[in-house]
Amino acid sequence: MKNKKVVLLISMLILSLVVAGCGGGKTKNEVKTPEQAAVMEGDPLQNLITKEKEWFTRLDGVRGDVKNIYTDWEQGKISREQFIEKLNGPKAAVNGMIKDYDLHMEVNPFPEELKQQELYKNGLANGEEMRKIVNNFIFLIQEGMMDIETHKLKQLTDDQIKGAYQDFLIEKYDGYKQKLEPALKEAAK
Repeated sequence: MKNKKVVLLISMLILSLVVAGCGGGKTKNEVKTPEQAAVMEGDPLQNLITKEKEWFTRLDGVRGDVKNIYTDWEQGKISREQFIEKLNGPKAAVNGMIKDYDLHMEVNPFPEELKQQELYKNGLANGEEMRKIVNNFIFLIQEGMMDIETHKLKQLTDDQIKGAYQDFLIEKYDGYKQKLEPALKEAAK
């Protein structure tokens, strides 16, 4: 009887060691803060190029979404209220990209001497401008523009919306895009 108790006790000890040993080999997942996750090692210029390629692809898709929503409104397929409401999706996407950019630049110092390089000044810097253009267009449509007399936001007329679309999402966006795309291609060489 005594031997059975000893064998049972030893068996239980072995079993507990095996169970404890199996769990000890697992890797623990570290939870990183957004700041930690945004840190990139290596060349700051190449890191920004990598991020701008990603943001450009996403932003061009958002611009396409805005164009489709605008076209539906312009052709009378949706009401003005639906047009304004449907811009919430693109607005969230652009705001997310703007926050990503701000965080990237905050945790990945970008030296001033790199900002003076032609590739940055006349190329990569246009990505930030493109995000601002789309964001500003959506703000104008949803919130309006400041009335000089009342100092309150006033909704745009239909003609003003059409003019803003032409100015922001055709002329300005395409102008910045024509500078950013070649810079991204040049950087890929």
